[in-house]
Amino acid sequence: MIHFVKFVTEMNRAENAEDAFNYLETTLANLGFDRVVYSLITDHPSMQLKRGHGILRNYPDDWMKYYFAKNYFEVDPVIKVIKQTSGPFLWDKLPELKNGLKKDETLLMDEAKEAKLLDGIGISLHGACGEIVGMGVASSSGRTDIFNPDMISIVYALCSQFHIIYRKMKEKSLPIIQLSQREKEVLTWIAAGKSKSVVADILNISDDSVKTYVSRIFAKLEVNSVQLAVVKAIAMGLITPDLCHQNSCYLETSPN
Repeated sequence: MIHFVKFVTEMNRAENAEDAFNYLETTLANLGFDRVVYSLITDHPSMQLKRGHGILRNYPDDWMKYYFAKNYFEVDPVIKVIKQTSGPFLWDKLPELKNGLKKDETLLMDEAKEAKLLDGIGISLHGACGEIVGMGVASSSGRTDIFNPDMISIVYALCSQFHIIYRKMKEKSLPIIQLSQREKEVLTWIAAGKSKSVVADILNISDDSVKTYVSRIFAKLEVNSVQLAVVKAIAMGLITPDLCHQNSCYLETSPN
């Protein structure tokens, strides 16, 4: 079980990006994913950084040298999907895409497996002004609970939280985001694991009102999922982790 509030708290205490990345590595390794890479798929004017693959990583050095020598960034199907979609996806599902994989793309993925990058998950994070971040998470043993949807969601949440912290460290200034008291109440109960209908009952408002508040929260936080909204709101101090803790704000996965 991953105690998500503890993860967020430790991330917020990180003194620099390297410390935050090391904590992400440790947490993912506890889930069986001992390889992770963080890349800027596009230039990031908000952080005054140019695009770059693997600016933070623990992928095998031999594989990274080979990858760069082959200029694989330009043909990598994982990068292609990251550019076109937002959210997590399994590398093993890439051949099922509408047009399948080209010969050079299949070769790249086969060589990645030979380099012991197994059970891969791609993470696509789209920000404002077309900025895109891509992350890859993999296992050198290939013994993860990769097809468990809860596992995928947990990995996505952990990576998203790291990105929030990294961006906060690198950006010169962040826009001030405020949630209304009712929006905070709705999101706090959702963070505690309550469904929208249950939140409506707790707050004595209609289901439609809850949906409206959630839509407003999404717009303010620039997210497209409840899970990412919770991650971002806690990281930004918009809702209180202690309240989530009191209401069992955990991310859980079934034991292997």
